[in-house]
Amino acid sequence: MEKKEILETLQKFGLNEYESRTYVSLVFLGPSKASNISREAKIPQSKIYDILEELMRKQLIEVFDGRPKEFKAILPQTALRCLLEEREEQLKFLKERATIISNLLKPIAPKEEILEGIWVQKGDKYLEVMNRLAEMLDRAKKYVFDVTRDFSYSSKYRESIKKCVRRNVKIKIIGMQINKTNYYRAKWYHAHNIPLRIFEADIHPRILIVDGREVSVRLDHNPLKKRFSFHSIWSQDPSLVTVLDSYMKNLWEKAKPLDFRKIPEPKTA
Repeated sequence: MEKKEILETLQKFGLNEYESRTYVSLVFLGPSKASNISREAKIPQSKIYDILEELMRKQLIEVFDGRPKEFKAILPQTALRCLLEEREEQLKFLKERATIISNLLKPIAPKEEILEGIWVQKGDKYLEVMNRLAEMLDRAKKYVFDVTRDFSYSSKYRESIKKCVRRNVKIKIIGMQINKTNYYRAKWYHAHNIPLRIFEADIHPRILIVDGREVSVRLDHNPLKKRFSFHSIWSQDPSLVTVLDSYMKNLWEKAKPLDFRKIPEPKTA
């Protein structure tokens, strides 16, 4: 290892450039006077005593009384161990402080987060959208309205529905129609004592509104296809949420209650 690399390594241990040069020079010189150290290390005479004082504080050199005083480098293996222990203490302190600071600077929990504006997603990532709806349900405290074309779900969405029921959140589901494809999905809600109504329509956006404070709207471009793209819009904008909250409440009143006792169970093939 060249002298330049030694100096750079010592600086990584926490010494500055002058301190590194002074210590290395003293190692090679042996016990020496300040004037000799200054000359060997190429450090101005006016600065050398301050540097030597700092190296003594760091327990890297020792001084012998005399006229003039002489200075001697502590053996490198001992000196480096002292430097390493000091750095480890600093790192331990920083780790402790990092834990405290990270706890103090934790972001607001999602259920308490207040966001503005509109979030828009375009694509066909059905599961991703359903899981975002599940996150909305997890924030629900009072009520939920959900308009759904075919009572689609994800496992996370159903789990969030069940949590809402346990929290006594009032959930109301509006479907477009009941058929043999979605019959059992719709009946799942019925089995969990969630009221269902039907608003007959060929096409309608999926709308989920929570507590009159946040809304998600899924605009299906061609829902008759097996796989279709859509736009998902999410917002906590008060003006948009208020309009859609009122719309959903009116839609619920217009929709017809669904009574599974009057609907024959589809025959299996």
